[in-house]
Amino acid sequence: MRNSDDEKKAHKNESNLKGLSFAYRISSELLASLIVSVILGLLIDKFFDSQPIGLITLIILGFFAGLLNIYRLIRRIENSK
Repeated sequence: MRNSDDEKKAHKNESNLKGLSFAYRISSELLASLIVSVILGLLIDKFFDSQPIGLITLIILGFFAGLLNIYRLIRRIENSK
């Protein structure tokens, strides 16, 4: 009886860790794309002297790129099950 309870707890902890790692991966995908887009936007604005235009444009594109990466990640995980 004791072993089955321990196995259930271990399985639950493993499931929680998988969910947590998935959440960290999703957040890091979105954060990385936004950081890269902000850096590139600032560099483009500095190079072309077009202060907010490049930054705003690339933030929007970076956000959508991050969402696309998250969508691809979820589809890959769904297909592997």
